[in-house]
Amino acid sequence: MKRLLLILILTFSFQSLSKADDIRDFEIEGISIGDNLFDHLTKKKFKKWGEHRHYYKNGNFIKTPCIYPSKQYDSVHCTYKKAKNGKLKIYGVNGSIKYENNISAWFSKKDEIVNEFKSVLKNITINDYGTYKHDYDKTGNSKQTVVDFNFSDGGYIRVACNDWSNKITTENNWIDELIVNTTSKELENFLNNKTYN
Repeated sequence: MKRLLLILILTFSFQSLSKADDIRDFEIEGISIGDNLFDHLTKKKFKKWGEHRHYYKNGNFIKTPCIYPSKQYDSVHCTYKKAKNGKLKIYGVNGSIKYENNISAWFSKKDEIVNEFKSVLKNITINDYGTYKHDYDKTGNSKQTVVDFNFSDGGYIRVACNDWSNKITTENNWIDELIVNTTSKELENFLNNKTYN
């Protein structure tokens, strides 16, 4: 099936999304689940950005910057693991846009994206979780707003806003952000597995 472009643009125009039933049909800045990481990232940049990688608890999956900055996002990250053929297979892609001092504007953008998806994705299960306390912040002062679009193959697209507390922002240098991400079934199962938590 023709790959479909999943990009955040001013008009939030998503083309032919109603025909897609596989998470691998979507791209963020040209990157799809199932791709080889080095088809999108040079080995030189991969090495240079090594200190910015996140190694999940058992080291099975690794998250790395892929494009920084990209055309549409402040950054695009890919989650990968080594495949049997030695390639670095991508299992998740996320694009994020940072925002400071204008949270309401970015929540409005999030709603615009979500409404566009709702209007064109017909055979999708939608989970709108609303706004809740972010699990990372034990004080309960950081908030997350999440809507998931779940595909029959087990993958999903998530549109989320992270509103970090002043303490988290100061301690971690994290900025509030709008995120669009694609996640494969295998990565989702790993992230929800009790051995990971």
